[in-house]
Amino acid sequence: MSRRVLLLAVDNSDVSEEVLEWTITNVYKENDEIHLLHIIPVPMPEVIGGIGAMDSIVTVDPDPATDLKHISEAKEFMKRRFVTKLASRNIAYKVEIVHFLTDNDSIGEAICKRAEALNAAAVVMAKHQRGAIAEFFLGSVTKYCTHHIKQPLVVLH
Repeated sequence: MSRRVLLLAVDNSDVSEEVLEWTITNVYKENDEIHLLHIIPVPMPEVIGGIGAMDSIVTVDPDPATDLKHISEAKEFMKRRFVTKLASRNIAYKVEIVHFLTDNDSIGEAICKRAEALNAAAVVMAKHQRGAIAEFFLGSVTKYCTHHIKQPLVVLH
């Protein structure tokens, strides 16, 4: 019997733990492999400046020390929130932590591409509750995935 891959897009939130528990209870079958995908969003470089000469524009790049701290924190919470639960149940899993300059659309795009590359049987993620104004200006990873993903998608509210 071939192994199905279930891709879970997770972050350091209680709702992501609920995604894992829901997946194990409702979708997981013996022999499946759960892939936990966490994307560390590094903000796009900021441009600070104003009206005037181009030499008055300063680009603020992300801090490498902060990046390493975020990666370390991600490894810690992935182990604490997810890996111990999967290992204790003898469920096959892989952890993927992706770190790159991003916005909400590119996070969604990364999830869609990874799901396709894995030929995931299903992708499970949670919709984070944001206000309408914030969602209008910032977009939504869930909304992007809903419109672009080729694999079955389960969105938990």
